[in-house]
Amino acid sequence: MKLSFLTILLLLIVGSFASESNVLELTPSNFDEVIGKDKFALVEFFAPWCGHCKNLAPIYEQLADSFSHAKNQVIIAKVDADNHKDLGSRFGISGFPTLKWFNKGEANNPDEYDKGRDLDSLISFVEEKGGVKSRVKKPVSSVMELTSKNFDEVALNPEKNALVEFYAPWCGHCKNLAPTYEKVAQDYAQESACIVANMDATKNEAVAKRYDVRGFPTIKFFPKGENKTTIDYQGSRTEQDFIDFLNKNCGTHRLVGGGLSEEAGRIPELDALVVKFTNSHTPKEVDLIIAETKAAAEKSDSKFAQYYVKVMEKIKDKKDYIDNEIARLDKIIKSGTISASKLDDFTIRKNILTNFHKNKSITHQDL
Repeated sequence: MKLSFLTILLLLIVGSFASESNVLELTPSNFDEVIGKDKFALVEFFAPWCGHCKNLAPIYEQLADSFSHAKNQVIIAKVDADNHKDLGSRFGISGFPTLKWFNKGEANNPDEYDKGRDLDSLISFVEEKGGVKSRVKKPVSSVMELTSKNFDEVALNPEKNALVEFYAPWCGHCKNLAPTYEKVAQDYAQESACIVANMDATKNEAVAKRYDVRGFPTIKFFPKGENKTTIDYQGSRTEQDFIDFLNKNCGTHRLVGGGLSEEAGRIPELDALVVKFTNSHTPKEVDLIIAETKAAAEKSDSKFAQYYVKVMEKIKDKKDYIDNEIARLDKIIKSGTISASKLDDFTIRKNILTNFHKNKSITHQDL
């Protein structure tokens, strides 16, 4: 009997939590007491068995949470129109879900909601119609959002590479891709010349038509240079596949998670001089190689070219410089206290230093 009591108590507790929703449930008994009075209302007419309704449910809950501070101004509500067919019939509901907007003082002639069923679209609609600002905390995205106003400036910039996803808010495949695409954008956040962007093709139809976008998501790469010829992205949609594609086409060296590979920042011509330097035997040979490296570094457009010269000069004066400096940089990198740009900078310096080490089998993991 004790177990039965605990079971009942648990069910009551769970039920109380389940009922803590900011979506107001309407029935024939309370509909006209609430709707058409002194508050705006967005009402979803749904059916419990409807798959699209189930997909919308968590988003609709988030919408209600976003306006929970303004319940005295706007109501987010729902009606089980399958169970309450009289209400469904009253408002001409023929499919699920159907969303309708009720103005203050008007209970019989609502406006049809015909926008996207994503949270941003719903929030924008309620804010515009109700004049109330939401309090949703939208995460800052690393994906650059393009519109018809800034598309050419970004995607067609001859100094930039750009990967662009053309999507539709209602597209299930687009929603599935979104978390991975966000990770890719985060991985390339420090690459100013390799942009990860997207565009709502349903709101920017002219641009989508220009690039023959017929399905969603459609992903295209816009390479650097004048008179760009786009490349259709045909690879798999994993983080690693996107990274492999961008590294190949942008000339970058990113890893999953945003780190840099051991090749990042290295300059092949100067790496060849490093081999000569580490195998030199006399002070005269060392000086000649340093002079040759200085001349080559001056011709390079890499900001790390002069670092090769600096390291050679340090080694000339202090033979244990490499081991000590690698240990110092490794400690800083692993500290987790530096900015992303500094992390890249120190990782590249470490890559260059490692190439100076006479033990060519040494790796980042060995240090």
